[in-house]
Amino acid sequence: TNTPVSNAALIALTTAAQAQQRVSMGYDSAQGSHTEREFDPYGLAWRAGAWYALGMCHLRRGLRSFRLDRMGEVTLLEQHFERPADFDALEQLVQGIAGMPRGRSIEVLLHADLPTARRAFSLDFGLLEPVDDGVLLRSSADDLAWFARQLAGVPFGFEIRAPVELRAELARCATRLHAMATVAR
Repeated sequence: TNTPVSNAALIALTTAAQAQQRVSMGYDSAQGSHTEREFDPYGLAWRAGAWYALGMCHLRRGLRSFRLDRMGEVTLLEQHFERPADFDALEQLVQGIAGMPRGRSIEVLLHADLPTARRAFSLDFGLLEPVDDGVLLRSSADDLAWFARQLAGVPFGFEIRAPVELRAELARCATRLHAMATVAR
């Protein structure tokens, strides 16, 4: 949702990122709290229908991403910064979204190679790590039944390492699918 404020923020942040110039900005979190911060915008990325600015947040003293449609006024400051040489805004955003803590931590060993696993799951589904016997999917979810349904659709084998409750949800999903497949018409 682009508003005049987020459009102005996009222009200001693009300018600041190119000039490697610090900004001050207001920000409203998803929970509705408002903060004023100084921020070094390393780059911008478009993801899932929204623009994000990624860089060093001086309030939190760490790398952060901010949705532009939650920003107030963005003002360029006098201070300049040095962007890390290998910084990739989209990669940082994807890693940040995938690593966001949700209700339950999940680990699944996928019996596939990395390109096949990447085709099966969206970028923000979880972190994929090649291991000796496949690809380790690390994720988290509030709704294990939903996660089980996502796993049920992959075209390769897998082993649920954690949590054990995810195995029970997958079994319920399989029972439901089996009942639908065997119903007489």
